[in-house]
Amino acid sequence: MDSKPPLSEDFARLQDSPDAFPFFYRKLVGLRFPIEVAEILEMRYLCQRAIDECERDDRDYEWGEFTASRMADMDHVGVQKSTHRERLSRLLLLLRDYHNLHKTRSAEAEETLRASLADNRFAQERSRSYGKGGGVATLIAAISSVLLSPPAVLMQGLTVLLAYLSLDAFYSLSILRREERRLNEQLSEILRRRVRTVNWRAVVRQTGALLGYTRPLGGEAFRLEQEHEALDQLVEADGH
Repeated sequence: MDSKPPLSEDFARLQDSPDAFPFFYRKLVGLRFPIEVAEILEMRYLCQRAIDECERDDRDYEWGEFTASRMADMDHVGVQKSTHRERLSRLLLLLRDYHNLHKTRSAEAEETLRASLADNRFAQERSRSYGKGGGVATLIAAISSVLLSPPAVLMQGLTVLLAYLSLDAFYSLSILRREERRLNEQLSEILRRRVRTVNWRAVVRQTGALLGYTRPLGGEAFRLEQEHEALDQLVEADGH
């Protein structure tokens, strides 16, 4: 059984945090119909509410290059009614905003991690130099302590101190290397999750099918009378 959360949960998370965009987007474009009616109804309800709540940018809607391209995508997938095209355009503009926020935050996180990695590498070089220098100094102090007759207690103490400092530097180096691996893992995860470009035609096709504005690939129809009744009940319940 698939333990992954349904698409509607990812969309709800997306409205709270743009960091959820990669999960929602990849699940959306990879969605295979048919899916459970309850999930379709939940997605329709969430999408319609998001469309109603978002502020419409009339200039972007009327003349924006982004919206013009999405209209061409709607023609391609068969979204014909003007009301459907207008509402779907507003949803796509909202998703574009989420994508832009996701890319901005992802780039900021990458920049922070790369700066931390640079600091880490500098600290590693410093610890390595201290460790090697301390090792050489320890060897010189040890030889001097042996050659002195009688052995100087101060020189013996200095030898022990230098040996401790050298070992401490190499121990710090091992900690820094572990930290470097952790930072690299975080950076790899950020780069792996990042959605650099969006396949907007696929998004138009999938969201249009979920909203009942067009038929999904495979020809399954989702705008059933029972679904309308269930959706009306959800809307009425939310209004009370």
